[in-house]
Amino acid sequence: MSQIAEILLEGSYLYYQKEVNYSQENFKLVFFPETQSYHVYAEVLSRIETGEFLKIIIRYEMSNHFTPLFCRIEKSIGNKYAQEIYKVDTANQELHYTFQNSQTTQEFTRPFSAKHYLTSPAISTSALFTLSRKFDATGRTPIVLMSSNNDWTYEGPPTEKVIYAEFTTRELTDFKLHGNLLSASHLCLYEFDSSHAIAESPVELFLSKHYAIPYQLLHGEQKVVIKNLKKNF
Repeated sequence: MSQIAEILLEGSYLYYQKEVNYSQENFKLVFFPETQSYHVYAEVLSRIETGEFLKIIIRYEMSNHFTPLFCRIEKSIGNKYAQEIYKVDTANQELHYTFQNSQTTQEFTRPFSAKHYLTSPAISTSALFTLSRKFDATGRTPIVLMSSNNDWTYEGPPTEKVIYAEFTTRELTDFKLHGNLLSASHLCLYEFDSSHAIAESPVELFLSKHYAIPYQLLHGEQKVVIKNLKKNF
């Protein structure tokens, strides 16, 4: 039985390294009224040094409160293929993880609470945690991310990584991009909290008011910029 789906947003990003465009991401944010859930469907295409294309397909599902429920990451290049699936069992507070390639399938289960967030390679999912996480108004807020180091082969189960997030401004302020004046909030991501002795350059995200979809990401010589964004609501 097919479900009614409402496409809320669709758009694309360009990825740059030293001002050289090496990748593009296309995405859609879809709402399913029947299950009251939000899904992000993204596809990232990158040309690597050999001239081959790395293709990553992401499906990221959230509840109506924007807490993560499911994430599937499919990667392919040439004849290589690998898939990761993260499935959250909210009733038992468990994360069920599956890794699969052409040779093997590995499964793993671990505790997963409301403080955890799932990550994906898509920038369209990078700030979704801001939709459900309460932020410290006076400093950096710890964010517990769950991810793995598995690429084409299984290296081990997913583990926790804590980052620290801080809104330079939560209020929407003027932000210029492609010569257009937009409204965005400014979010900074750090490896350490503010008590750490060594100063660090944060990952900077400029977030739209539309479901925390980023307009731009800046970090060192890396830059990801939205190419287009279409609103369907």
